[in-house]
Amino acid sequence: MIDLNGVRLRNRVVTSSSLLGYGAPRGRLVLYGLSPFAQWAPLERFGAVTTRTLSLEPREGHFTLREDWQVRELPDLLRRYARALRRVDAGWLNAFGWSNIGLEAYFRDYFPRTHHLNRIISVGGFSADEFCALVDLVNARARPGQIAAVEFNVSCHNVNFPFETILEEVLAAAVGRSRHPVLLKLSPDYDYLEHARLAERHGVAGLVAINTVKGLRLNPRTGEPLLKNRYGGLSGRAIKPIGLRVVSELREAGIELPIVASGGIRSFDDCREYFWAGADAVSLGSEVWLAPYWGYLFGPVRGLKIQRLIRRVEGYEHHGPGSRARAGADGRAAGRLPAAVGGAQQLLHR
Repeated sequence: MIDLNGVRLRNRVVTSSSLLGYGAPRGRLVLYGLSPFAQWAPLERFGAVTTRTLSLEPREGHFTLREDWQVRELPDLLRRYARALRRVDAGWLNAFGWSNIGLEAYFRDYFPRTHHLNRIISVGGFSADEFCALVDLVNARARPGQIAAVEFNVSCHNVNFPFETILEEVLAAAVGRSRHPVLLKLSPDYDYLEHARLAERHGVAGLVAINTVKGLRLNPRTGEPLLKNRYGGLSGRAIKPIGLRVVSELREAGIELPIVASGGIRSFDDCREYFWAGADAVSLGSEVWLAPYWGYLFGPVRGLKIQRLIRRVEGYEHHGPGSRARAGADGRAAGRLPAAVGGAQQLLHR
């Protein structure tokens, strides 16, 4: 077990929010909410599994909450998908807009079925009062130790809200009342250095860096936006250099909170780069869990690669609390930052 300032992980590889839904399929045939690759990668092997961002009330967002699709309705479902998720350039652009069943429904329908997982519950709201209510509900339904952390998503572009205007109020009001460690998810499109400093000031246990990058793609024939929301969140390979930059800049700015890094990770070498940049754990997102439809035929192979990645990260040596190594030109570790809060451990390149 890895302890990152109170966030207890089974290992240093977690899953990003949204892509695996709520950690379990609704039925035998799953077309939405759980990547087909998940059945080939036992989720209990991850350090933690992060839920889709949950709000107080159910939200359709820019997609749908329907789960009773018939085979004859498949074309309509695929059309909805195309307006909420698109493969673009070297990544994925999505605008699901916090489409979720609501926190109460999660605890009723999914929480009892995912007790074998180490869970991070991602929550999102539009005011300090909403975040306080979300925290209170998690406190009431999950005992200390039943989940690894609560992730505050105060940085999503797909819901068209200026989160930077409420962030400090949210942290001041909601973090202290949580019975569970709180992770703050940072956006590279906001002042992430200032937000990280606010997180340290208000008792946040760790940071998730980064959320998706706001992006736009237009139909080259019509000029119409590809997504229903016009703008979407870009994830995948395209944002890996941005994710690495943000993690490195957080450390260079003296931020000592543990960092869970996300953005374009698909291999052990990607994990190593993030560790060298200053991350304490890595999160697998769209680069691992999404594929063109034909790509899902290779699910068993993808599952084996995911399990091998976890094993290789677990095989890293842990060296002291909170230190990190930078990669020199020859690939060897060189240099360290100050110790991180709460005993985050360094992963060194053998």
